[in-house]
Amino acid sequence: MNKLYALTKIQLKDFMSKYTQQLNMKSKILSKLVILLPIAIFLPAFEIIQQLYASFSAIGMPELTLTYTYVAATMLIFITAIPLVISLFFYSKDLSLIATLPVKEDTVIFSKIAAIYVYLFAIALLIFGTSVGFYGIYDGFKPLELILGIFGIILTPIMPMIFATLVVIPFMTFIGGRKNRNLMVILGNILLIALILGMQVVFTRVQMDPASMQKYLSSSDGILSLVGSKFPPSVWLTKMITKSWMDMLYYLLLNLGFVAVLKLTAKHLYKGAMLKYNQQSSQGNVNKKGKISYRSSSKRLLLIKRHLGIIIHNPTFLLNSVMTMFVPILLFAIYSMMGIMSLDTFKDPMLKPFAIYIYTGIISAPVLMGSLSTTVITREGKTFWQTRVLPISINENLLTRILSTFVVSFGASLVLAVLSFWILPLGPIDILLSIVFSLAATLCFSTMDLIINILRPFLNWSNPTAAVKNNLNIMISFLPRLAFGLIGFVLFKLLPSVGGQFMVAIFSVVLLIGFIASYALVFGRIRARFIDMDI
Repeated sequence: MNKLYALTKIQLKDFMSKYTQQLNMKSKILSKLVILLPIAIFLPAFEIIQQLYASFSAIGMPELTLTYTYVAATMLIFITAIPLVISLFFYSKDLSLIATLPVKEDTVIFSKIAAIYVYLFAIALLIFGTSVGFYGIYDGFKPLELILGIFGIILTPIMPMIFATLVVIPFMTFIGGRKNRNLMVILGNILLIALILGMQVVFTRVQMDPASMQKYLSSSDGILSLVGSKFPPSVWLTKMITKSWMDMLYYLLLNLGFVAVLKLTAKHLYKGAMLKYNQQSSQGNVNKKGKISYRSSSKRLLLIKRHLGIIIHNPTFLLNSVMTMFVPILLFAIYSMMGIMSLDTFKDPMLKPFAIYIYTGIISAPVLMGSLSTTVITREGKTFWQTRVLPISINENLLTRILSTFVVSFGASLVLAVLSFWILPLGPIDILLSIVFSLAATLCFSTMDLIINILRPFLNWSNPTAAVKNNLNIMISFLPRLAFGLIGFVLFKLLPSVGGQFMVAIFSVVLLIGFIASYALVFGRIRARFIDMDI
């Protein structure tokens, strides 16, 4: 037990230090506070759970809030556990050290699982814990129910976490040594996004139509039996909190069963999966076939292809880029599933004066929502030195980074322009001005974002996710976008009667001025900072 405790402490310290390091923050105080950032993601859940509790309380069944939120928490924990298991088991780079320690295989497995549990417990506390708080305190203090609820929160991550482990590690055995080593990371992110969207759709419909929900729940069997037939643990936990000791026994035995299965299979998982994966990873791409070309080509073109290749050939970078490029399509899909809007919504005559603004926002979303230049240096990681030793000028090096971002962002804008121009009442001039605006915005923010990356370089990241997601530069890049948005709002208020076309044209000029200023800065003072960057 002492070995398990000591190894778990090491795993936790390593996990948290990597998280704060990836944010590239030099202040120790801020690096500690920024650990709380993920909590902000779940803040809207408080309001949703309160609405659920109010709706269920109105029909005299407040305990159904526990059932609903437990199902949601379990699914979210399972999906979140997938990339965490992959990261801690296969990307922590500690196998060579752990293999030399006098510990058993199950101790290694359970120490890593314990480190993951702490992270997942926070999710259970924020989602399921909120519903327990409402149930135990909101309509009068219920001390026993509250204690049982806290016990339930502690147990909530165990089953989905172990189940994810038992699924992920054998799968990694299957893909170990293959080219797509980040396959499960991508699948985990896709499933997480799908889950969040699904939960958002369900909860929003509940909020928008509480009367129909209450009518459905007024049946004799109710939703508790319905959910229980599909996922019995949710009913067992709900009844456990409402003081059913038999259901408490069922729920405890279920969790103990998962722990026992992991204990029995730990040795096989450790030797059969992790060792094979790491042995394969050390071999490198010795059999990889390539092509050698002796044709002369433009240095600028080759550098742009290099930067684009870093995105395309890394599944994590590619997934992140595609998702941010096509946010409008994603949002439209969400709102369509919610029943909030459809294609006919855009044909409403009341929207005609704002059609050019809507269209401009849609096609400019890739650069407004994405910030590829903010990580154009970071994505290179430890290979950044390669461009520094090549026979290319510093100006060419900087320019190709801007152009590579421009190709991706403006290319996505043109795709959105073609897909969406027909759904809005637009004329040729409206479309042309919107494309000009998108062009100006892409040039402006691609250059400004590069300044951020030069001033705050981050090359020693431990995994691709750290480079493009857990990176404070991404959040900083939204500040200039916010500033330009405020300028646009002021212009709209000062010139309310000039019309959409004139307003878009004026703001395009503002963005071009921003581009010229940032371009001069990049190839002026910032150029010296780029030259002095450590490699």
